[in-house]
Amino acid sequence: MSGFGEKSTGSKTGAVMIVGGGISGMQSALDLANSGFKVYLVEESPSIGGRMAQLDKTFPTNDCSMCMISPKLIEVGKHLNIEILTQSQVESVEGVDGNFKVKVFKKASYIDVEKCTGCGSCAQTDDLSVDLLHMVDGRQWVDRIRIDESKCIQCGECAVACVIENSERQGITTVAKEAQKLLEELPEQKSEKETVMHEIARMNAEERAEYWKNQFSKCIKCYGCREVCPICLCEYCELEDADWITPGQIPAEFPLFHLIRAYHIGVNCIGCNACEETCPMGIPLGALMDVARTDGEKIFDYVPGLDDDSKSRLIDSVKKNPIMERKVRI
Repeated sequence: MSGFGEKSTGSKTGAVMIVGGGISGMQSALDLANSGFKVYLVEESPSIGGRMAQLDKTFPTNDCSMCMISPKLIEVGKHLNIEILTQSQVESVEGVDGNFKVKVFKKASYIDVEKCTGCGSCAQTDDLSVDLLHMVDGRQWVDRIRIDESKCIQCGECAVACVIENSERQGITTVAKEAQKLLEELPEQKSEKETVMHEIARMNAEERAEYWKNQFSKCIKCYGCREVCPICLCEYCELEDADWITPGQIPAEFPLFHLIRAYHIGVNCIGCNACEETCPMGIPLGALMDVARTDGEKIFDYVPGLDDDSKSRLIDSVKKNPIMERKVRI
């Protein structure tokens, strides 16, 4: 760490640079940032988290490493006093204590992070010769997608697959529509690998209710799905209202946290599947969001996200007053 000191007046000035974005680097960054310092967290790899983020279990408690490190990842990423510099290396350090000048080299990712939603469509090109897009640990995160310039052949397949760059693929319900096509195919046309949507489609109403009840009961209320969602931008979350659910209660009285959330943001869901990728309990949240988007089309006869006048139609149709009057927590 380097770069902070005191002026002759005795007041703290400057900033702190931490080299290495592992668990110790993140904790140090949080401690310093919470003390009022501006922190630059330099990490050579495409994402922070270090080795701990790659572990399955930790000694001696055998706890899930991601369950332990996820809150810190989220806090570091959102902290206003922390600036993360991934794919970066410190080239030189000059100066003395309290007055350092550091030269940092940052590799290009060739991805516009201001536009990227982290959906991962660009990394799923059909061109097998194009092995140029990398996602650390196979997870879909905006800051983890990068192009390997040594392998790029400039075919443009990634730009064609991108829903932002290609206007023809900007329909927000693309994922839901593709899933629906799979359900409508004849048995001989279906692929050998069965999806969750196929399994759900064969269930009757009672079986579906039991299926989702069992899935929701796995929830440990880590709120990782909400924190990683690019759509959840509200300063105050309706789900924190005790008239809807009891925050943090495990098991919940009525495990409907994800169901309420799905129909709250279903009209704007971009189908990035980040919620499902983040969930440490393996709840099929991606399939749930597909159902929410499809139901929105069937009930209101509109394509979620494409009609500006219909953005709030689904959630505005939910009558909250009777629930509040009865003080029933769901």
